[in-house]
Amino acid sequence: MSTVNVFDDSHHAATLPRKCWRALQLGPKYYLWDLPRYFAHRGRRGLPLWDPLALTNPLREFRPQAPPADALPPAYEQALAHLGDAGIQLTIPRQRLGKLLQVWWQTRLVPGDFIECGAYRGATSLLIALLGRLHNVDQRVHICDTFAGMPAVSGYDLGRQDGEFRPPADQVEVIRRQAEDLGVGERIAIHQGLFADTLPPLTAGDVRFALVHIDANIYQGTLDACRLTIPHVAGGGAVVFDDYNGVCDLGARLAIDEYFAGRGVTPLPLTASSACVWL
Repeated sequence: MSTVNVFDDSHHAATLPRKCWRALQLGPKYYLWDLPRYFAHRGRRGLPLWDPLALTNPLREFRPQAPPADALPPAYEQALAHLGDAGIQLTIPRQRLGKLLQVWWQTRLVPGDFIECGAYRGATSLLIALLGRLHNVDQRVHICDTFAGMPAVSGYDLGRQDGEFRPPADQVEVIRRQAEDLGVGERIAIHQGLFADTLPPLTAGDVRFALVHIDANIYQGTLDACRLTIPHVAGGGAVVFDDYNGVCDLGARLAIDEYFAGRGVTPLPLTASSACVWL
């Protein structure tokens, strides 16, 4: 199967005309409605009101940066083909996936697991589990999501609605079957529910994470994921935020800045909406 067919771009603007159309749809609201309220929310959360980099968020999709081919894990295209053969499609844009995998490859020798907070249909986690198997990386993959769509949004989430990203009702069973098909059933652990409910039991022990991928989109889910996973990141590990620079995800950006306030940490842009922190 061609690896091109592995990517489902129906959830994002994948071409220049679609990017332009999306900018025309979201731009006026972003600058005239969302940003003024976001700045006010920063003040209410004890953060500096002014966040100048947020002004450039709508432009980031027009200058995405793909990682060089030699920075990606070997057998990347082979792994994509395996996903295609198993009927799995990735909804994350290819360039954002590439940057995430670049960070995963750089942290693969850090002792600790991989965890994805906000997995939707689980395809990204399954790909990383497969690459871990192909490269004998001693790592468990934790897949965390409600698997019932986005939970209730707050007043900080100006671009999101309850129930977005709702997968089929049997998605957990589908992921388990797909994991078995890929030979990674023993490498994954699925945690279904709100992060506030599922992460405390997981992190109550001595679990360590080499890489955390947070893709929660909304304020509360992002803040819960930060508070409950980042303290468990091993030295040399990293956190990738899929939404930090997203035009619809100012609530997530607010939560991330709130978590790191006073810690001297600023997420570094990766590509498009994503950003990274090395710990």
